[in-house]
Amino acid sequence: MGNDKMKYCNVCKKHVDPVKADWNWKWFILLTLTVVGWIPYVIYHVYFKKKNRCSICQSDQFSKFSPEEREQNRKRRELRKAKRTEQMSAGKEDFIEGSMGTYDDETEELLKKADIAFEEGNGNKAIKLIDKALDVYEEDEDVTVAFPLYKKKAYYLYQSGRNDEAWELYNTMYSKCDEKRILLAQLFDEKRKMLEFEMKYLGAIREAVMAKIYYDWTYLDKGREDEVDYEWTEDETFEELAKKAEKEHRWEEAREVLVEAYDDLENLDFPVVNKKVHTLLRK
Repeated sequence: MGNDKMKYCNVCKKHVDPVKADWNWKWFILLTLTVVGWIPYVIYHVYFKKKNRCSICQSDQFSKFSPEEREQNRKRRELRKAKRTEQMSAGKEDFIEGSMGTYDDETEELLKKADIAFEEGNGNKAIKLIDKALDVYEEDEDVTVAFPLYKKKAYYLYQSGRNDEAWELYNTMYSKCDEKRILLAQLFDEKRKMLEFEMKYLGAIREAVMAKIYYDWTYLDKGREDEVDYEWTEDETFEELAKKAEKEHRWEEAREVLVEAYDDLENLDFPVVNKKVHTLLRK
């Protein structure tokens, strides 16, 4: 589409350039007969009234994409997910420098024992074993390599009903990440999963937004700009969470804010954008 402001009308089944709703003579006459007067309505109609009506049928039943475009986006998402899965299974994920998930024999043995203990329902034992594995990497202050261990411990804590400790560990992880963008992206994504599990969907959307921004910053850092989703449409997570939160329309508004902010992704003002999105979703 040549015009980015065009939307797909679900009634007309075509892309249209939205227009303002028709002039409402009833409101004009009514206000003329009151102390308010007709001037405020004229100002509102000319300067503030949103262009949210179809230019053909005057409905407000819009979508950003047509069914065909949504299907194309879905196929594109599936291809990218398959690519990511292949990379991970082949050990080719190159986001994190260092030996992510590669440890010495003693640590690997501790992790195996922790997994077995957890599967047997002994979460507390599993957590203690992870702590022993963490001791080595905490001493070396190698947060990049230790990060997967922290994630595993937080997961065990949460699944063992020790939710407060899990959240406290996430806060500790945040301070240890020291602005390492990929680690922060993963951290926000883990928090998103927990909030979604707790059915706190607005909070989950907030964490998902932060995760995507940090992932995309990492893509830029790695010279992989072609993998940045500038339109915020490829990941269905946001739409699914918005639906669960009954905020579909608000998410569309928030998405537009994010798309606009992505015009200068490298210099995106994270606190400002995050506040705008959070405010919109809270309405």
